[in-house]
Amino acid sequence: MSSPSSEIFRRGVQIQKRILLAWSAALVVLALAVVGAWPSMESSGALEDFTSGVSPEVAAAFGIDQISSASGYLKGNLYAVLLPLLLGLMAVSATTALTGGDEEAGRLELLLALPVARRRVFLLRFLCVAFGLAFTSVLVWLAVYGSVVTYDMDVSTGGVAAVTLTVALLAVVHAGIAYAVVGFGLGRGPALGVAAGVLIVGYLLHAIAPMSDALKPLANVSPWEWALGSDPLLNGIPWGGVALLVAVAVAVVGVGTYAVDRRDIKNA
Repeated sequence: MSSPSSEIFRRGVQIQKRILLAWSAALVVLALAVVGAWPSMESSGALEDFTSGVSPEVAAAFGIDQISSASGYLKGNLYAVLLPLLLGLMAVSATTALTGGDEEAGRLELLLALPVARRRVFLLRFLCVAFGLAFTSVLVWLAVYGSVVTYDMDVSTGGVAAVTLTVALLAVVHAGIAYAVVGFGLGRGPALGVAAGVLIVGYLLHAIAPMSDALKPLANVSPWEWALGSDPLLNGIPWGGVALLVAVAVAVVGVGTYAVDRRDIKNA
């Protein structure tokens, strides 16, 4: 017989199953399309002229400063902006739907009637999102890894695993921010807006702040910088950045869990 906690987790995973599969399929197709275009792009020589006329600072901001190499191509077209942004939005939307959305619609009332602490119900919903992110990230990693091997790209397979890990943790951090906002009772809409806003501002700090000597220190407060600043595709897992991402994720989830246990739950 399953415990109430395992049943809550199972239901949470089942609720997001369709949207999770849709996101996973879309991101896998994106990864396959990006890597699949490499042979033709390399043979045509078009990538060598891609950044002509673009300043090195701007090229670096968008991750295309080394786009003519296999690793630079993969970074610029997938890992520098597109995958982190999409995976982050997936995490934020799933978190707000399973927590604030279900609370506002009254769908959490039955779960809260179970002999399980309110904080555990919300925390289990967050763990459902983390499970979904892990599932999607593994599928993307497998797609990129298989494609890199198939096309014999000069890319470290360990680097692919490292950058996929840091991008996944980046998404978990922003899911945690959304969770914390819901924890304080601000609802799905504000949580979605705050977390998505932090995601975008963090990218801007990571990408644009280094262009100015005065703003450059601000890049260090961006989770994007912790995840991608040391170029994990080339240099492997940035353990300091990973530690920061995990610490911040644990902190914001802890704050959200503490807050939700000390407020009234909304009724539909």
